[in-house]
Amino acid sequence: MLISAKTKGINASELKYIAILAMLIDHIAWLFIPTAGVAGQAMHFVGRITAPVMCFFISEGYHYTKNLRRYFTRMCIFAVISHFAYAFCFNGGFFEKGTESVIATLTLSLLSVHVINSEKIIMALKLPLIMLIVYFAEGCDWGAAAIMFTLTFELARGSRKKQLIAYSASAFVYVLPTVNLLFKGYEIFFENAYQFGVFLPVPLLMLYNGEKGGGKYTKWVFYIFYPAHLILLQYINLRYS
Repeated sequence: MLISAKTKGINASELKYIAILAMLIDHIAWLFIPTAGVAGQAMHFVGRITAPVMCFFISEGYHYTKNLRRYFTRMCIFAVISHFAYAFCFNGGFFEKGTESVIATLTLSLLSVHVINSEKIIMALKLPLIMLIVYFAEGCDWGAAAIMFTLTFELARGSRKKQLIAYSASAFVYVLPTVNLLFKGYEIFFENAYQFGVFLPVPLLMLYNGEKGGGKYTKWVFYIFYPAHLILLQYINLRYS
């Protein structure tokens, strides 16, 4: 049963803090913990919380922002900043080419929501534009999956129950390649079993009470924490490895 009373459940800020903690655990595991071990699997399993929850809030943010242009500009600015932090942490150096950060993916997710909702874009162009966005997203962390998650939340918006059913269906599609690994052997399946953590956001979003929570500057926490923690973790990795 969904919790809607204002005095119950968890608010948006608390959900985002949970997502940030899950992300930190996930990134610590990528840098310091073997993925094939139980600890690595558990940490990455928890880490699957972050992207879907942030995709949910991209959909929410699109409808609640007072200035969409400013919102999109802010996302673009932090996508650029995070590019260097992500490259330093995972691609080998600040200026190394490679996968873009999840902030870039979320920026594209916001763009996809706008394409779906814009009355200025004719229907015949919407699907081709979404496919183009998916193409660019494939060069980013979480790739097309983040676009899929965001749009399932968006298209089912208005009913939390329908959103969670739609998201669960998209999460099932996401884990199908992992399920197929069972036919290739238990060992390779176990190394990828953490992907089933994409179902963890379902109970968390069931608890979401629709309240904003937090303070005036809460919305900046994720944007600032994301590049900062990547730089710090990789510094620790290089300094003490």
